[in-house]
Amino acid sequence: MPNLLALDAPFVAVVWQRFLASRFDVPLYFPISVTLALVVWSIYLLDRSWDARRGENRTERHRWAGANRALLQVLVAVSLLAVMVAICFLPMRVVEMGAVVAAGIGGYLALVHLLAPGMLAKSGFKELLVGIGFAAGVAVPLLASPAFRMDWLPAILAFGVVCWLNCRLIDRWEHSKPGLGESWWLILAVAILSAATPGPVAMALVGSLALLLAVHLFLRARPRAARVLADAVLILPLAVEAAL
Repeated sequence: MPNLLALDAPFVAVVWQRFLASRFDVPLYFPISVTLALVVWSIYLLDRSWDARRGENRTERHRWAGANRALLQVLVAVSLLAVMVAICFLPMRVVEMGAVVAAGIGGYLALVHLLAPGMLAKSGFKELLVGIGFAAGVAVPLLASPAFRMDWLPAILAFGVVCWLNCRLIDRWEHSKPGLGESWWLILAVAILSAATPGPVAMALVGSLALLLAVHLFLRARPRAARVLADAVLILPLAVEAAL
């Protein structure tokens, strides 16, 4: 049920936001994480609601969305209202950076659902945009920080690539595609970028990568279980923090 209601994505986003902020000594106020969770949830709900309206039904989550369109619309309205309230409690620098990221996400939604839905799905470009948007949203407090340093970028980029790989693997499982396809380029990118990140962050990134590959190796023939675990492995920063 958390997966069907898109609750896993905001949880993963908040875990990584708080982890990266902690590792880079960026103050993170509670309303920032609440806003991130609400925004991510709103986007995922909107995405699935529009997919359902288009008649998309190839996965369990799409079929559930199609059967519960009224509920999704109510949840979208409630979450967007909560976002507008939460924004009032954010520092202005965070609001400004968040607005830039929000504009990019709006462009993604327009491309996927209005301008070129078929082309993006076939090219795999949709998963790239999801990875970039997700990582950018998580990194808003880092990017907005007066103490921002360029050497934080490899960690942000590597996380974005991990999210991209997550989406690409899920797509391959749901379409019964064998092997890794072009995903090995993403694996290499995570490995290279992780080498330029602090030890705990590198542990979380490489560990998430290894667990994603383990899910692919052992569970790709069971796409429903694989998809749930593919998101679950992304909360590895909790284990890394507990071990430090």
